[in-house]
Amino acid sequence: MKNLHFNEYFKNFLYDLNDFITIYENNLHVFNYEKLNKLSSDEIILIINNKKVLINGVDLKIKQMTKQELLINGIILKVEFIYEKE
Repeated sequence: MKNLHFNEYFKNFLYDLNDFITIYENNLHVFNYEKLNKLSSDEIILIINNKKVLINGVDLKIKQMTKQELLINGIILKVEFIYEKE
């Protein structure tokens, strides 16, 4: 059996998922988002896997952005899914 360090194991585990959000220090990393719906310094709304995700915080900024990934920096106060009746 191959010995993996925890960081390596965790990284491999995350990248097996279709999409995910990780929060660390004052950063929020989003993998495999579909669309950025709203962007302001206190609120960001994303579409991930056909669900809305609301991010509330203070001084929110997008530090890096690719087609699949976002790195958001700021004081993250809340992350929640928004479920709407169809």
